[in-house]
Amino acid sequence: MLETITNTFTKKPFKERLKDTGFLLKHSFTVIGKDKDILKPAYRMLFYSILTTTLFFVAIFLFFTKYFPIGILILFVLLFFFWPFGYFFYIRQKADQSWIVYNTITGKDISHKDAHMHTKKEKSRLRFVAFIDFLMGRVKTANNHQQKGFLAFIVRLALSFLIEIWDLLSHYMLPAIVIEQKPLKEIIPKIKALKSNVPATLVGVFGIDFVGNVVKGIAFTFYLIFFILSIGLGYLLSFVMTSTIFTFPLLNIQISWVPVIIMLYIVILISHIIRVFVESTKVIYFTIFYTSIMRPKEIEASMREELTHYLKMEETSKKS
Repeated sequence: MLETITNTFTKKPFKERLKDTGFLLKHSFTVIGKDKDILKPAYRMLFYSILTTTLFFVAIFLFFTKYFPIGILILFVLLFFFWPFGYFFYIRQKADQSWIVYNTITGKDISHKDAHMHTKKEKSRLRFVAFIDFLMGRVKTANNHQQKGFLAFIVRLALSFLIEIWDLLSHYMLPAIVIEQKPLKEIIPKIKALKSNVPATLVGVFGIDFVGNVVKGIAFTFYLIFFILSIGLGYLLSFVMTSTIFTFPLLNIQISWVPVIIMLYIVILISHIIRVFVESTKVIYFTIFYTSIMRPKEIEASMREELTHYLKMEETSKKS
């Protein structure tokens, strides 16, 4: 059984948190692997991420050629269409995924098309969640550029807390919206009451970002290594690709920009792939969590024990 709130996932040593993260990433799809449609929204999010990332780097590449006006046009389309629309697109896909998960654990088999039709009825509420997500993204950007000083530190701390709270609230809100199908003014009090109904065995995992922080920590090291490699390769290629040379400001050396852009493209693409599967893991986990607390009797009897072990991040005696 999980211990009390004083021993939450966030307070565990990094090695244990890494182990729990690996468990969740592994079992999120195997525990409920009875329905392959669960992965379809993730694939759609992945396609959208790859498309927008590729367009961005095509635009950057065109900036260094005589076709730079086309690059500016692509960036304009990304800035005013693809990136803002992406917030709603991702929320809608996660809502579809949540509905498929809910139906799977309650013994029903629905298609991704069925889920998309269901969430269509909740578009206005999902737009609201997407809009707040968009605002939180802007707040996060502003928070990263706060000036130094005690007052700036307090503001930065408050904004960081607000961003973390919203990240968790939005993941509880998605299953509540698609399952309850009620106005937000009725859903939010239900989410507030959720914590008081959490069994003692699950208190330790309530209100935590169990995957995000660990993945970010690992990814930073990975990105840094790739960036250093791209600088080194750019320096070597600068002797043969003289038309692509620029002066790297930090080291005051001349390097070729081609490997730097290619490496950045690969790194950002990998980060988006990781983000999609991390987000899908959260959707799966929180949907099961929400259903287990708010509608436990609806869960199919044959899956209850397995899902309980999953929520508590325990291995089962059964083979998955």
